Amino acid sequence: MKAKTLSVFSLMVAGLLIAGCSTSPKSGKYSSVPESEQLRPDVRFPHALVYIKEGTSFAQYSKFIVDPVEIYRGTDASWHKGKVTEQAKQELAQFARAEFVRVLGPKYPVVDQPGPGVLRIKLTLADVELTTPALAVVSHFSPGGMGMNLLGTGAGMQGSFMGSVTMSVELRDAQSDTVLAAALTKQAPLAVDVTKTFGNLSAARAGITETAVKFMGAMDRAHATVTAPGP
Repeated sequence: MKAKTLSVFSLMVAGLLIAGCSTSPKSGKYSSVPESEQLRPDVRFPHALVYIKEGTSFAQYSKFIVDPVEIYRGTDASWHKGKVTEQAKQELAQFARAEFVRVLGPKYPVVDQPGPGVLRIKLTLADVELTTPALAVVSHFSPGGMGMNLLGTGAGMQGSFMGSVTMSVELRDAQSDTVLAAALTKQAPLAVDVTKTFGNLSAARAGITETAVKFMGAMDRAHATVTAPGP
């Protein structure tokens, strides 16, 4: 008998991609996020730019350090054409860290010191699109808008007048500080999710929460093993 360990980072990235609605970040944008020079499109993950250190196995990691979330300062971020205030950025950054701690904490210890089996998570809030609540509600309940959003959901598209969040995720071995993987992904709620049309930051918050939930789910699967018959 032999056990096959699931591909951990593949599962993690897949989890990021299926959180709500994902669209591909533009290659070449956000040039100052961690490992940006190594991020590449990958046919396995059509909605993200990724980097995975060759030979990396994440099965050994079961504890996490969640660093304070950084805010991207590059000029190649739009921040909804400059309409996202500094206060909103800071609030979302704090929310992102709190959500990862909240979601991971009950099952995976969140610690503050490096040690064996500890993975450091570095999140960067790279960009935000604001929801336009009044127009989003109208577009979701008008006959034409409802139809377009239904079609958009089937195509994995962002809802009309709904916001999004673009985040960078970097994973490091906490003891050696070796970069093991990184990803850049854009998250938005499903196009038909009218509950995320209230408040201009509602969609961005939803994308952060879903990312944290899917990350934990991916780690759950990553620690599982599949037993296959021996030769």
